[in-house]
Amino acid sequence: MRDLKKILILVAMVPLAAIVGYYVLIFLLGGPALPHFFEVVNHDSGSHEVTVEILDSNNRSVLKETYTPGPNEKVSEEKPFSLRNSIEMKEYTFRITLDNGTVEEEVHVSLHRWSTVFIHVYQDSESPILIDMITV
Repeated sequence: MRDLKKILILVAMVPLAAIVGYYVLIFLLGGPALPHFFEVVNHDSGSHEVTVEILDSNNRSVLKETYTPGPNEKVSEEKPFSLRNSIEMKEYTFRITLDNGTVEEEVHVSLHRWSTVFIHVYQDSESPILIDMITV
């Protein structure tokens, strides 16, 4: 009877150890998560009001904030816990509004713990809002 218990415990522990080991290995090899969900970088000589709204894959609002970066200043927002500690890709929609609606952009991105979205503001440009993503 004791041998049967030991065998059952061993059978239960092996898959659990394999799953935990897999995730630990991914985190160790991949390195730490990037800290920022996104950064807003103002490349102009004046301040701008930038509203960032982020929706998840179910169109639920994750964040809606307004930032006012000064000239050549950047502001950032920390990644949510669920994204920072996940190894899966997550879908988001970024809606960016510049200076109370003078320019609006929307972009769909797939992010994971090692990626960050950058929102560049160039008011005197043909494209005042440039959105790119960096993955490490």
